[in-house]
Amino acid sequence: MDEIKEKAVARLLKRLNTDDAELVGELYDESLAKVLDYTNRTALIGNMAMYVKQLTVIAFNRQGAEGESSRTEGGIKADFEVGIPTEIKQGLKCYRLAKVVPF
Repeated sequence: MDEIKEKAVARLLKRLNTDDAELVGELYDESLAKVLDYTNRTALIGNMAMYVKQLTVIAFNRQGAEGESSRTEGGIKADFEVGIPTEIKQGLKCYRLAKVVPF
C-alpha cells in the first residue's frame, strides 16, 4: 500500500469502527477507480481524495444492499442512489477533463 492509501485506510477504519483493513482497502481501491473514471484522470489532485473517502464510507454502509434501488421493510421505504451520489458528482465537476473525439 502506498503512504496516502495507508493513511486514508487507517482513518477510515476509525471512522467506520471496524478492524477489517482488507475490506476497507478494497472498497477504497474501488472508490478511487470510480473517481478517476468519472474525472477522466489518472491521478488524484486537489481535494479529490476527500471524495474517494466519502465514496468508501458509502460503499461500506451499502454492504448487503448491493444491486438494490429501493427496499420496503415493515412499512419503511428506503431508496438508494445508483452510482456516484449527486453530492459527490457536484464536488468532482471542477476536476473533470473533457474528452475530445476526432471526426
